[in-house]
Amino acid sequence: MIKNSIKILLTSLLSITLLLSGCSSDKEDLSDYDKLDSSYSTTSDKINDSETGKAEIHFIDTGNSDAILIKEGSDAMLIDAGDNDDEDRIVDYLNNNGVEELKYVIATHAHADHIGGLDSVIENIKVDRVFISNGDSETKTYRDFVNAMAEKNLDPSVPLENKKFYLGKSYFEVFNTNGGSDTNNESLVILYTCGNSKTLLMGDAEKEVEYEIINKMPDVDILKLGHHGSSTSTTEAFLDKVNPEYTVILCGKNNDYGHPHKETIEKLKKRNLKPYRTDECGNIVFYINEDGIQTDSIPGDYLTGNKDETESNTSNSGSIVYWTKNGKVYHSNKNCDGLKNSKSINSGTIEDSGKERLCKICEKNK
Repeated sequence: MIKNSIKILLTSLLSITLLLSGCSSDKEDLSDYDKLDSSYSTTSDKINDSETGKAEIHFIDTGNSDAILIKEGSDAMLIDAGDNDDEDRIVDYLNNNGVEELKYVIATHAHADHIGGLDSVIENIKVDRVFISNGDSETKTYRDFVNAMAEKNLDPSVPLENKKFYLGKSYFEVFNTNGGSDTNNESLVILYTCGNSKTLLMGDAEKEVEYEIINKMPDVDILKLGHHGSSTSTTEAFLDKVNPEYTVILCGKNNDYGHPHKETIEKLKKRNLKPYRTDECGNIVFYINEDGIQTDSIPGDYLTGNKDETESNTSNSGSIVYWTKNGKVYHSNKNCDGLKNSKSINSGTIEDSGKERLCKICEKNK
């Protein structure tokens, strides 16, 4: 799982050249790129590792996508930011939780359901540092992300393993920085430590990454399962090695992928691990202090995902939908909150709209 270079976009971002190759069907011709220094790390704000702060870990409900906010003291970091149509939701969530500045923003990998809202976050919230995975992309979503960084003079970097990056009195470490065989397996894996509590965030990493990092993993208290609870992640061996007390699945109700899959749910049930899942719990927040970990959320059920073919994003293509010229999604409801500030709303078929995805608000309200 070794790659020789990190590839990202845009000559205005750095001063040396790099080539990217994408993994999405929404590819564009990107000819100018900048090479990044993957040795970026920080030793500032180093504290005694035995000190215990008071942290909050927010698993934000963005449907079948990832967005995770961690706050410790006056510091905050954001790991992924949902899909393209989650932009306003993420920015509003940060504002509502008093986040005016992000010490770190981490894009675990280049898929739209993880980086879709990052351009808006960078445009609206002060960001100090951006970490990215060792991977490729040529999609418009990734271009938007990189352009936003360029506008704010942010230089993204691949973090080194075996480094601690401090957030107040807590810190995190990053694994799988060499990348993987495909975009999911290029996911950065984040191990966050606050006092004696450890949280492992797997991005969309699958079995090959688990096999690669398993011997580096300690027991953890909270495990955010890889790839939205897909059967391609969370092997028996890995689950037993990290031995979590809490498990979290970020997935959307009736999503098109059937997440979480039966195989994954059965592994959790076998170990009596109740899943905290955004499709049933909404936003999930864990509070960490000297007394341990608490949450007001109630764990979900051992239910597998229910892929509803009659309500998929691409079904009923002849139905009337609504969109705006510069919007990234179409809407099934003209009165959707996502359209309330739009002055000019178009209507027609999905094909007429030229959009590929249904708005998540409309999808939730079906």
